[in-house]
Amino acid sequence: MNATAEKYLMLLSKFGPLAEKGSEIVVSTDELALAWYCSTRNAKLITHKLVEEGLISWHSGRGRGHVSKLTFLADKDSLLLVWAQEMARKGDYKQAFELLQRNSYGTALTDRFAHWLNDHFGYQAEATSGVESADTLRFPVYVPIITMDPSQVYCAFDAHMIRQVFDRLVEYDPRTCEIVPSLAHSWESNASATIWTFHLRKGIRFPNGRELQSEDVRFTLERMRGDKAHSWLVRSLKEVQCISARTVRILLNEPNYIFLRFASSAGMSIVPHDLIAADETAYWRQPAGTGPFRISNWTADCCDLVANPDYFQGRAHLDRIVIAFMPAETAQLGEDAPWQQMIRDEELIGLNKVETWNTHEALSHGTSLITWNMGKEGAHQKYGVRKAMELLINRQKMIRELGEDRIYPSRGFRPTKQTPFLEEEMDIEEARRLLRESGYAGEEIVICSKGSLLADADWIQKRCSEFGINIRIRRETTLSVRAPDLLSEIDGILFCVVFAVEEVCEIENYEQAGNFLREHLHPEVREWAMEQVSSTLASDSAQRRRTLLNGIEERLREQSHVLFLTHRKQNAYVHETVKGVGLNQLGWMDFKNIWLENEAASFNVPEDETTMISRS
Repeated sequence: MNATAEKYLMLLSKFGPLAEKGSEIVVSTDELALAWYCSTRNAKLITHKLVEEGLISWHSGRGRGHVSKLTFLADKDSLLLVWAQEMARKGDYKQAFELLQRNSYGTALTDRFAHWLNDHFGYQAEATSGVESADTLRFPVYVPIITMDPSQVYCAFDAHMIRQVFDRLVEYDPRTCEIVPSLAHSWESNASATIWTFHLRKGIRFPNGRELQSEDVRFTLERMRGDKAHSWLVRSLKEVQCISARTVRILLNEPNYIFLRFASSAGMSIVPHDLIAADETAYWRQPAGTGPFRISNWTADCCDLVANPDYFQGRAHLDRIVIAFMPAETAQLGEDAPWQQMIRDEELIGLNKVETWNTHEALSHGTSLITWNMGKEGAHQKYGVRKAMELLINRQKMIRELGEDRIYPSRGFRPTKQTPFLEEEMDIEEARRLLRESGYAGEEIVICSKGSLLADADWIQKRCSEFGINIRIRRETTLSVRAPDLLSEIDGILFCVVFAVEEVCEIENYEQAGNFLREHLHPEVREWAMEQVSSTLASDSAQRRRTLLNGIEERLREQSHVLFLTHRKQNAYVHETVKGVGLNQLGWMDFKNIWLENEAASFNVPEDETTMISRS
């Protein structure tokens, strides 16, 4: 239908107001050829096809003085909607929205399409060629997967997806703060934490059938060197030795008593050496690991995952997961559509929970903040200006007015047991004094942000304007915020940090190339912070490590290099038939553990209660 529908839409566009359903126009075959940019012969073939499809009727005028008449039989909006639905069923979600936005006026038709997605998204048992049906979960997100390469990951969503496809030597359990086995069933280190030996499990295989080997570990760590985003994880790597097929020894130049936590981070997910060596470009188009899911299709429109039937930690309950990548602006369309409650996404603003669903809630292990670009000239270079903004922003008021998942004022990277009881440090008069003494005269301060955090940025802009501080908000996207020239053009950036692995993610702020906080630090402060990190890694005392890391945070706060804003909560609204739901440290649900209590329920979820997932 698509080809003929496109030709029909071209006619509608060509003849404008005359091209309504039921209207008749006088038109020659030559004029049709011009409208379709084709030959007269092809125009006749297209016309015949449109007649066969029931889109037009055609009365050919024969002989001199006889005119041809074309009658439009199809309603434009109905045709567009059907076409968009066909695209969605094929997984071409972004193309479907682009089709509607390109050919319709306003958002009414796009809104209708969004509501149609109510029945398309959710938890369904779908027929397969086998005996059993396939439990399939479809849901939308409003940001793309930027990379599935563990060595290059920055975003929490990418890190979560990497954890679905790849495994690590060990895993960090945030509930107990302990390291548990994964690809390695056992490990040991020397007393100085410079030699780590891991023993791999037997029988773990990549999709090509090859068994995991120590060479995969060596290859993974070696390829992280250089200009990779996570090269800092191998900052002191000296050598990787393959002692046997399933024993690997890692030698470090410096002590690292939390190397096991390094090894549990998404950045150190183990990749297959042979598949990447054969054709790295092709491999990253459809990456494959040892994880609970495998990618069967990954395009600009969607990512299709299927369960790994031989996963060494137990097969996933779900058979298939389809993640639809939606245009960011469509998050605001169809505000009453239940599927907007299905997934946690930083781009989605506004959430109306279906009352009959169960609610899962947790405090996010991170914060929103502004980092100041100390490598760029501007009013923000003055301590008095930065400190004044910190003192005049009323975080409690911001939380009350913006609502949603904002819950506590933030005074540091990580919420603590005292966070709910801490009083906000706000002093309007002191802020005014600092502004006067700094000599600030209304110079423009440029702050960039993206997604739902733009609401915070707009609120701060309005608040600061009440005190004569001239803030301009630069609105970015998940992709544009990583543009190479951005740092040289902005004075600050408002973003969120999420700590998935204790201590490691905190150190990442100071060591990861391209990290917003690290890149904004003054070189002297950055060098000092890295010295503190080295001391942290060399300490076998958890208390000492915490003292050192807290010391870095305190200096950043005291010198107002960082403006901490709010801690947020993570929410998951889940239909009562869905089980195994739990929010991980990245704010997402581990797909492997989700299951449907009653298989029949997947066919009978009420139309206004599409099943699941989460938002934070």
